Amino acid sequence: MLYSFIKPLLFRLEPETAHNLTIEMAKLSPVLGKLTGQPIDSRLSLKVGSVNWTFPIGLAAGLDKNAEALSFMGHQGFGAIECGTVTLRPQLGNPRPRMFRYPEEQSLRNAMGFPNQGLLEILPRLRAYDGATPLGVNIGKNKDTTAEESIEELSLLLETMEEAAQYFVINVSSPNTPGLRALQEKTYLSELFTELNKVRNGKDLYLKIAPDLDPEKIVELTRLAAEYKLTGIIATNTTIMPEKGPGGVSGILLREKSREVRKIILKESTNLELIAVGGITEPQDLFNLWKDGGKVAQVYTAYVYQGPDLLKKFHRELTNFVEKQNMSLEKFFELPLSERQYRL
Repeated sequence: MLYSFIKPLLFRLEPETAHNLTIEMAKLSPVLGKLTGQPIDSRLSLKVGSVNWTFPIGLAAGLDKNAEALSFMGHQGFGAIECGTVTLRPQLGNPRPRMFRYPEEQSLRNAMGFPNQGLLEILPRLRAYDGATPLGVNIGKNKDTTAEESIEELSLLLETMEEAAQYFVINVSSPNTPGLRALQEKTYLSELFTELNKVRNGKDLYLKIAPDLDPEKIVELTRLAAEYKLTGIIATNTTIMPEKGPGGVSGILLREKSREVRKIILKESTNLELIAVGGITEPQDLFNLWKDGGKVAQVYTAYVYQGPDLLKKFHRELTNFVEKQNMSLEKFFELPLSERQYRL
C-alpha cells in the first residue's frame, strides 16, 4: 500500500531522477525494506548452481548499480540480489536523458552505459553486506577499454571481489556501450573464460546474453559456456527497438523475444543453470519458464511498476502451488520434466 501511494509522486519525476531518489530512500531506510517486504516460506527455496536461493525470483542487475541498498533489498523477499554493472574505474555513462517509461506496456528503455562508482567505491559495500539473501555481482568493461585490455580488466574485477559475493555475471550484452555486443564471439569469450576460470575460485559464473542474437549464435554461446564449465547463462539483457529510440527495452515489450531465447538454451543444454530475466511480470511468466524447463527468474522493470506488491503476489501464488503439490519446490524440481504436474 505504501508504494501505491508513493508511485504516482515518483512517476511525475523524470525516470532517472525517480530511480535515484528511490535508491537514496532505500539506502537511508533499510528498515523500510523489512516493513514493506515479504517473509519467505522455506518451502520455496531452491539451489541454483552452488547458491541457495531463498525464493525463485531474484533482483536483476541495473536497479542497485552501486550496491547502495543491499540491506533494503535483502529484506524485500528476493531470492537473490544482483548488483552492478560494476566496472573497474568509475564511469559516468551516457548523457541524460537515458531512461524512459512506457507505462501502458509496463516497460522501460534505458541507454545508461554502465554508470557506476567503480570497484574501489563498491567493494567495501559488498564486504559489509551481511544479509541472508545471496548476493551476485554483474561485471563489465569500461567504455574506453579495448577488447584485449578488457580480459585483464574483468579478471581483476572478479579476482578482487571473489570473496564478497556468491556469484558473478559477465555482461557483454548491453546495447549501451559501443562495441560491447561484438564481444559475444567465440574467440574472445574462449580467452575470457580461460582467464576468469583461473581466478573464480569455484564461485558461480554466468554469461548474460542479448535477446537479439540469431538462434545459431545462441546455441554456439550455450555450448561455449558448457565447454568452459560456466555455471550457466542469464537470458536475457534488454532488446534493441530502433522505433523506440536508442538503448535497450525491458519489460513486457521484451517478454516473448526473451522467452524464445530461453527455449533455445534450455533445449540445447541440461547441464547449465538458466536464470531468466526479461518480461517476468506475473506468476504465469514463471510457470511458463518452468514448463519450458527453467527454474528461477529475475525482475527489474516489473518491480519498478509494481513495487513490493510484486513479490507478495509471487509469494502468494507459489505458496498455493507447493501446498497443492504437497512438496517443496526443491522436491518438485527433482522430478523429471515430463512428470511435473502443474496444479495451479
